[in-house]
Amino acid sequence: MTMLAILSAGIIACTAPNVHDGDTLRCGKTSIRLFGVDAPEVRRGKTPAEPLAYDARDLLVSLTRERVGCRVVDQDRYGRQVARCWSSASPDLNAAMIRSGLATEWRAYSKGAYTEAQAEAKAAGRGAWAPGAAPRKAR
Repeated sequence: MTMLAILSAGIIACTAPNVHDGDTLRCGKTSIRLFGVDAPEVRRGKTPAEPLAYDARDLLVSLTRERVGCRVVDQDRYGRQVARCWSSASPDLNAAMIRSGLATEWRAYSKGAYTEAQAEAKAAGRGAWAPGAAPRKAR
């Protein structure tokens, strides 16, 4: 993976970033958390993965196979850059993840920025909103 740019304007760009889970990726040495997105956690040590965690991760991988850009909006307590991202496959990765139903809007941070995307996922019964889907802890 080649780091293309980290600009003073708060833009991070790279090609084919490493994807940790459905809301976290890495461009070079920079870890990026998708703003306003809460995806299920993948397995960590002895803690099992949450339902749909690997589906969410795989979707983010498929959406970030080529060029990715992110506009940094904050930094979280873990030192990750919190950003709104886009790619060759989607003009808004954050909304795409929520619209898929494999991630949900984290309203405490997003302040409703992705209300429409989440409503679309709910109405279509996608991912976490599908009939019979295992419930997630609300954040």
